[in-house]
Amino acid sequence: MYDLSRASVYVLGRVNGLSRNQLNAAVAKAGASLHYRLKKRVTLVAIASGAARELLSGSRLMDALERMPDQAALISELSLQRSLGLKPPPADEHRWMDCAELGRLSGLDEELLFWLSLFDVIEPVGGLYGYRDLVTAKETARLMRAGCEFAELVAAAVDLRAQGLRLSEVKLGVSDTGTVVREIDGVATALDGQFPLPLEAPPEDVDAVVECAEDAEEEGDLALAERLYDLAAKLDRTDPIAPFNLGNVLDAQDRKAEARIAWRMALNRAPLFPEAWFNLAVSAEDAGRKDEAVTHYCTALAIDHEYPDAAYNLALLLYELGRFAEALPVWEQFIKLEPGSADAKVARSRANECRIKARGLHLVAI
Repeated sequence: MYDLSRASVYVLGRVNGLSRNQLNAAVAKAGASLHYRLKKRVTLVAIASGAARELLSGSRLMDALERMPDQAALISELSLQRSLGLKPPPADEHRWMDCAELGRLSGLDEELLFWLSLFDVIEPVGGLYGYRDLVTAKETARLMRAGCEFAELVAAAVDLRAQGLRLSEVKLGVSDTGTVVREIDGVATALDGQFPLPLEAPPEDVDAVVECAEDAEEEGDLALAERLYDLAAKLDRTDPIAPFNLGNVLDAQDRKAEARIAWRMALNRAPLFPEAWFNLAVSAEDAGRKDEAVTHYCTALAIDHEYPDAAYNLALLLYELGRFAEALPVWEQFIKLEPGSADAKVARSRANECRIKARGLHLVAI
């Protein structure tokens, strides 16, 4: 865990499950600032684990490390997410080995252990490692002796982690091309347990596709952004960000019905996605389906109690519907969240009206 107050953060790669806007909001909420270029004032550099294959296979990672400011700390993606309060703390387990001891017992040198830690394959706490780290490190050494490239191995570990598994928790082997495969009943399969189809084309790099889509969206090329987000959503059928962003791009093109389908797809993948519920609420309200909008705003606010946009929109809609007793606590919630915002003055005025009207009284002009 790192204190991010007043930190200047740069992320190399894409944080899994977070759009650029969501990451920026989370960093700002922690009292830090997010930079999209590695500048001299950066104080914290986080390495996205999903970019492991690309970063370890080329020179991009080393170039970034060489350009790091002297005062900047280097952390993993998981450490960043934990510091932002987006992930739970490390498991409470006995850790007693330092890096030198782990290297001696596993047969890996300290440089490789450093990279494994940086990509969250092993998880030191306070510079100490536990039994699960030792088993993972030993499995890493075994697969490398079998001919697996280190970049492919780390990428496989990252993919397994997305499934809730560690490198050492499934039976793995090495293919003729040096990639990691999962062995089920003696048959080599993909890491997710799917049997490969003959003549199957190599998969696209999902992170690279999403990054290009975000760039196209920022540049206003919505048609290209749409195609790329749609491709990313098909390549990774578990990540909710691509269909969520696809919905935003479709909505920006006034294709409301298609946008709602995309946001629903995002919610099928991640039901506790408050921004997707919020977008559905706005769309329903714009279409005149007020009760449906209220339900969706309530869902977004129930998931994230500190979602000011959801609180404001819900309170305003309830007020306009004449549901003053229901609107009042939501106005009060918004005022607590954004006491100094431009909308707070409106919220206080509407809250006072709701207090009076909820009691059946009427304002009298004097």
